[in-house]
Amino acid sequence: MTNRIVVIGAGPTGLIFSLLNATSNAFITLLESRPPHDRNSDMRALALSNSSRYILEKINIWEYLKKDIIPIKSIHTSQKGTFGRSRLNAEEFNEEALGYIVLYGDLMKALEEKIKKQKNLEVIYSASAQKINDEKIESQEVIVNQSKKLISHSYNLLVLADGGQSKIEGLDLKRNEKLLDHSAIVTLVRLNSPHQNIAFERFTPSGPIALLPNHEGNYSLVWTGPNDKIKKLMALDDESFINSLQNEFGERAGLFKSCQDRIIFPLVQSSVSKIKNKKIVAIGNAAQTMHPVAGQGLNTGLRDALKLSGLIINEGKGSLTEKLVGDYLSSRLAETKSMLKITEGLTTVFSNDFIGVNRLRGFALSILDCTPPLKKRFVRKMSYGK
Repeated sequence: MTNRIVVIGAGPTGLIFSLLNATSNAFITLLESRPPHDRNSDMRALALSNSSRYILEKINIWEYLKKDIIPIKSIHTSQKGTFGRSRLNAEEFNEEALGYIVLYGDLMKALEEKIKKQKNLEVIYSASAQKINDEKIESQEVIVNQSKKLISHSYNLLVLADGGQSKIEGLDLKRNEKLLDHSAIVTLVRLNSPHQNIAFERFTPSGPIALLPNHEGNYSLVWTGPNDKIKKLMALDDESFINSLQNEFGERAGLFKSCQDRIIFPLVQSSVSKIKNKKIVAIGNAAQTMHPVAGQGLNTGLRDALKLSGLIINEGKGSLTEKLVGDYLSSRLAETKSMLKITEGLTTVFSNDFIGVNRLRGFALSILDCTPPLKKRFVRKMSYGK
């Protein structure tokens, strides 16, 4: 018996999940609502943890990507207006790196090339899921608007990997959503000195600022804050924007010289609490959306993909049952909750500007910096989700 798995969404999480199942007894159809286009030129920086490296090695694309990946050797965390700071170095933890930066376009190119070589995987573009029929066990299907034609795809398991964007008739899903009233600016910035494989996290009263090492010695900037402030920053010319960034961030990384085009996106924290449909599961941002402060969104999603694929492969030639979905959900619940709490806690605690709290936070960063067991536990959590 060949199981049929339909994956809605052919972004990194959906593609990686499918490649992890390349050796399973399943034929996998990925449905991508966008038409085929060149996503390989997308210059967005993605932060990969060591657990994500393991997953990319497992599907044999790490070596292909290695020449384009930038290792993070050190992470410098500080807070504006206080003495406290913490510095993590990879060699302290016997790791090659604390994380890695890969461009979205480079990752997508590697994944799409790998997908083309798999006999049991197919990607259908311009295919938007419209309706789910799952009233009878033997007739579970998703109706898809495929190049302006309605086509039915039957499935033994339906995986939502679309970032939670699809509105599908018949999908009975409950989501806990928290509007953060914050947005993020993302751009590439150049400083007066190269990054030397150091990442920076700077907490300010209005929100965190992250600098991630990128190609040619540049940094990817992620600047988060209240919507009104971020909109005002977007309206500034480049010189004024750079001056504002320098004032907020300080000179720990050097002097900011220029920036490229800026993009803005709203921040939402959400998680799926329940899916009532039979044999449907959500992974990645479709299951949980996190604040980018700790760079854990994609990494948590890839661990979702790894766990679910492991259960599918262990099922062997048997049919994919509702028990498998239940086992998956129970196995991922604890990590997902803890990651959501960590990201929310970091943004709440470090954005609180009450009198005296600044000094306490600075003291906490100093304690972390000089307490090896705490540092090791924190790094393990960020690297492996444990």
